[in-house]
Formats: sequence, structure tokens, C-alpha cells
Amino acid sequence: MDQETKRKASPLMLVLIVVVAVLAGTTLILALGKVDERDPDTENLGDNQTPLIGYEEGVTVVNDPDALQKAVDEAFKKAADSTVPVEYRNDAYSTDGKTVECYIANPIESTRDIYIGIYGDPEFTDQLYLSKLIPPGNAIREIVLDHSVAPGESTVYVVYTQVDDDHATIHGQVAVTMTFNVGVSE
Repeated sequence: MDQETKRKASPLMLVLIVVVAVLAGTTLILALGKVDERDPDTENLGDNQTPLIGYEEGVTVVNDPDALQKAVDEAFKKAADSTVPVEYRNDAYSTDGKTVECYIANPIESTRDIYIGIYGDPEFTDQLYLSKLIPPGNAIREIVLDHSVAPGESTVYVVYTQVDDDHATIHGQVAVTMTFNVGVSE
């Protein structure tokens, strides 16, 4: 009878082993599939709640501290060279809507001449004023607009344009807003 029990148990045991092996294999394949779905250019930032973030195209990963400092220094130098320094007072005043008391300067630390354009709209289509070149360390304190501005308070857009030494090549531009107060004086 022991022989008979052993024979009957063997096929059942074999089926059970096959089922367990198939389940283990399926689990392994699914687990490996999840790993393969992960973007190789992503990095987990420490917890499972934080999404994986990939590296920006063209970014160089630097592991050497000296090389990293050199890369940072070069980035700051490049950023400093491409900035357009601005200096202005946010509020400008006019009693007649045409002659405006203001303060718009090319800062002394600037290395290039600038000119400014003042526009009445954010699309820069309503030109109110266009200056001549302003050297570093100089300011405009009064301007006469191309056309009058309506009484009240309005936002205007001042575009600083920095030019190279040839006075023809634009080095950089930046736009700031300014408040024109028409019908009042400072």
C-alpha cells in the first residue's frame, strides 16, 4: 500500500511543482519587465513618492569636484556676459501725456551702449519712444513721446537693447514694465 500511495502522490506532486515553477517564472518575467520599462536616463531622488526625473538633453554629468567647479565658473561667466544690466525707476510722471519725467539709465557697470524703446502694448507694436544710444553711466530723466498717452495710470513696456562696439550688432535685450502716471506730477 505504501508503493501505491507513492505512485499516486508522484503525479500530483509533479503537477504542483510545475504550477509553482510557472508562477515563479511569470512573477520573475513581470518583475524584469517593470525594470526594463524604466527610463535609463532617470534617477530616483530618494523616496518612492518622488517621480523619476530624467536628465535634460545636452547636459553633462560631472562627478569630479574640480571639474564641477570649473563648469560652474564657466556657466557663471557665460551668464554674466550675456546679461543686460538695467536701472530705472518704476514710476514715471506726465502732466500733459506727452512730456514724461522718468529715470532710465545704462548702469555704470555696463560694458556696452544701450538704446531703449518704450511701447504702449505688450506686443511692442505701439511705439511711444525710441532713444538714441546711451553710454554706460548715463541716464534719461525726461522724454517726449511720439504720441500722447491718455490721462490716468498705464503700464508701458521698456525694452533695453544692448549693442556691441560696432553699434549695429545687438548683444542682448530685456524688457521691463514701467507705470506712466499721466495728469499728475511727481
